[in-house]
Amino acid sequence: MKNAITYSFIVISLFIFACKSNDNGKKESEKPKEVSAQVLISGNEATRVADSITYIANVKNPDPAEAYYMDKWLGGAKIQKLAELIFTAVYEGKLKAYNYMTGDEMSIEDVKTLETDWKRDDIGQILFTEDWFFDSKSLKMYKQVNSVMLAYFRYNENGELLGNQHGIRVYFNDTKPMLGAKEY
Repeated sequence: MKNAITYSFIVISLFIFACKSNDNGKKESEKPKEVSAQVLISGNEATRVADSITYIANVKNPDPAEAYYMDKWLGGAKIQKLAELIFTAVYEGKLKAYNYMTGDEMSIEDVKTLETDWKRDDIGQILFTEDWFFDSKSLKMYKQVNSVMLAYFRYNENGELLGNQHGIRVYFNDTKPMLGAKEY
C-alpha cells in the first residue's frame, strides 16, 4: 500500500511539473526566479527564490497499521480544523471554491454535493501551490501559500486504497485561479 501512495505521488508530481508552462511557452524552470518581493512577516525586503511551487503533502496514512509515522511527522497539524476553516469561508462567501480538474468555479450547491459524497475525515492529501522567499538580512526563509486543494482517499469495498478524489481548491493572496488539471 505504501508503494501505491508513493507511486501516485511521483506520477502526479511529475505530471504537474513536466507540463507546467508560462505564457511564452517556456517551462517554469526557465522563468527567472530571483525577483525581489516584500514579505510582510519579516518586515524586510526578501528575495523570491521560487514561485508557483506545487506539491502534494500526505496528511493521513491510509493504512492504520502504519499511521504512527504520520502521527509523529504531522503531530501538530490540525487537518480537520483547516478543512473546517476553508469550508466555512467558502460557505460564507469569503473564499471561492474551484473544481481542481476543470478549473471552473464551483457553486455552493456543488460544494454541498461534494460534502455529501465525501467526508472531511477522509481528507488524506493536500495539494499546495506556494511562493518561497529568502530574507538575506535575517537569514530566514518564508513561504506564502497561494492555493490549497483538499483530496480524499478512495477505497474499494475491501477497504483497499484505490487512489484520490479531488475536492475543492481555494486561492489566497489575490492569486488568480489556475487551469484545471486536465488542461496541463
